Amino acid sequence: MEIISEKDIYTWCTDHGVNVRRSVGLVGNFTNITDEEVIKEVNKLCGIKSPVIIDKWKGTLGETCAVLINNQNNLDASLIPINILVESVPGRRWLVIWPSQVVVGEEEATEVPGYGVEENQRSHQSMGDFSQANQTNTDPIEPQVEAVMDKVVSHFERWHYEGGYRRLRVFSGILPVPTGEESYEVWREAAVQHSEEWRCPEHIKKQRIVESLRGPAMGIIHATRRSNPNATLKDYFTALDYSFGTIEEVGDILSRLHRTFQEPTETLTDYIYRIDKILYKLLDKGGIEQREIDERRMKHVLIGALTSNPVAQRLRCSMPRTPSPTLSDLIK
Repeated sequence: MEIISEKDIYTWCTDHGVNVRRSVGLVGNFTNITDEEVIKEVNKLCGIKSPVIIDKWKGTLGETCAVLINNQNNLDASLIPINILVESVPGRRWLVIWPSQVVVGEEEATEVPGYGVEENQRSHQSMGDFSQANQTNTDPIEPQVEAVMDKVVSHFERWHYEGGYRRLRVFSGILPVPTGEESYEVWREAAVQHSEEWRCPEHIKKQRIVESLRGPAMGIIHATRRSNPNATLKDYFTALDYSFGTIEEVGDILSRLHRTFQEPTETLTDYIYRIDKILYKLLDKGGIEQREIDERRMKHVLIGALTSNPVAQRLRCSMPRTPSPTLSDLIK
């Protein structure tokens, strides 16, 4: 695929007479993608209002490899990810490239997305004045500093949306579970935990969840989106729960919790983890609050643990005098 730089996007904008502060380039594979689908994907981004396709960049074989998008208002780079996951084609992504490099006179100046050409000219003029005032020749250093700053900004933007991001294992809903996939309970537990830790807008969280789905599970999400275009991440999990999970109401989970006791061959640690999973299912259903988890866990450990377990006996003796420990403290 042809390499398209920020300077190319800027030149593309000026050739068409569009405002660089309101424009952005999408680079990638546009095979079998209509203009309506491109606009639909762009509309999901934060800060986008009434986007319009200005032009398409054709590759050497005549295929579309980039699209120039112009927006009604100025764009804010901090609100838009560095790439877009195309929902209509699983696994396909488009790279977002800003028209960030412009030529000022004989020098090349770097324009930060969201700022205009004039601001960058004034910035370089101020740097020149500062250099003359201190009678220091910084010409050989400035390009190096700018290059380093560009890399820092680029890495920061990538970290902001993808820092610590690991793709989830695949879940399709097919039984028996195919090799390399997860069962629904294991996949859901990981998906919920990761989605709470991701530092990104909800629409990106939904994209990351969808990219781990295949087959029947993907079909459930498509049906959910068609019936409710504004479906939230919680709506996705609810739809998957009804299709692949165990349907339990708050009363059912409470009943199961009260019937959960330590087995004769089960370690106390395994029993605690078993109680913890039930409590967090109860939390998902709204039957308990987060601040009650430690107290309820300790209560059921004392009730359900084997009377012959020496650790449980110690806990029963010390509990009236100490507050309920967290899960990690209890395991220790």
